[in-house]
Amino acid sequence: MKISNIEVFKVSIPVKGDYRMATGVHTALESLVIRLISDDGIVGIGEAHQGIAGYTYETIDSMYAVAQHTFRPALIGTDLVSIEEFHSRMEFIRIGNPFVKSAFETAAYDLLAKQRGISIAEMLGGPVRNQIQLSGGIGIDTPERLGGKLTELVDKGYKTVKIKIGTNDIHNDIACVIAARKAIGDNVNLRVDCNSGYTTPDAVTVIRGIAECNVEHLEQPVSALNFRGLRKLRSMGVVPILADESAFTVADVMRCIEQDAVDAVKIKITKVGGYINARRIIELCQAADLKVILGQGLCSSIEASAEMQLACAFAQIDSVGEMVGPAKLSGDLTDSPIDLSEGKLILPPGFGMGTTLSEAKLKQYSV
Repeated sequence: MKISNIEVFKVSIPVKGDYRMATGVHTALESLVIRLISDDGIVGIGEAHQGIAGYTYETIDSMYAVAQHTFRPALIGTDLVSIEEFHSRMEFIRIGNPFVKSAFETAAYDLLAKQRGISIAEMLGGPVRNQIQLSGGIGIDTPERLGGKLTELVDKGYKTVKIKIGTNDIHNDIACVIAARKAIGDNVNLRVDCNSGYTTPDAVTVIRGIAECNVEHLEQPVSALNFRGLRKLRSMGVVPILADESAFTVADVMRCIEQDAVDAVKIKITKVGGYINARRIIELCQAADLKVILGQGLCSSIEASAEMQLACAFAQIDSVGEMVGPAKLSGDLTDSPIDLSEGKLILPPGFGMGTTLSEAKLKQYSV
């Protein structure tokens, strides 16, 4: 089977309000959409969104340029024999650009799975489950407003919620965590994400301030390369430490393990560069007995479905995912958005990714 054509799109979908984190604000989902078309007419789709400033060097414009002018001409006309071969070919064409590669690799998986009449989860060796619980997430906010927003999520059925902190006002951040725990009670899990917002001393203060809040884990309290700080915070034994910005590559995760720096690792299919790198990280974490959390805080139903296939393929991935991005958007790229209303997500039926790109929505949101 040959790749006869590749279509590349930039899309922009407004966010409901805004989505604030320590490194900036999302006002829209800016995404790269890839369509791989085989010589026998099968279409595979993939998507990767632009990370916020400070999270990745890739922007929507750089992603589009690399996809359109580097990968597209190099891949059209090539045989799609296996994903491993496709992955190796992309690595040879260009070093880096994991977000772009993720979109292409997702599309290749979608295409091959459709041709074989199976789901991507089956191609990955699963499924080990057919549904997961979700962590309802909100951005940086005030202690006064947090309570009402979290209560709404709990009322919808979310048994785990996540809040963002990591500002210059660490005492207000502590107050936010305390307010969150008070609002949701003791029977709902609380995750806290700092997005690299603190120095190590400030992170120590925050951890001591939230010690009684029964936080499931503190995500990326210090900068990505501060493995020494992560190790110090973990050694306090107060709150489990989860790496996100410190865990982009297999080598990053290996360093986390060697430094004994974290208790868990956060995977996003985009940042690691696709399913194959995700699988390698998952297997490494399994060997090191590290928990694996999966999911994008901001994404369309296309990207969320792609991650859902991964979540259902590996038992090592935590059964509470974070692919709740579609709930934050004012639109979507499919006519049948995934249903997040009850705090859980069911593996989409059908072959490949199980989600269909809407031509009308693609036209509406293309830029």
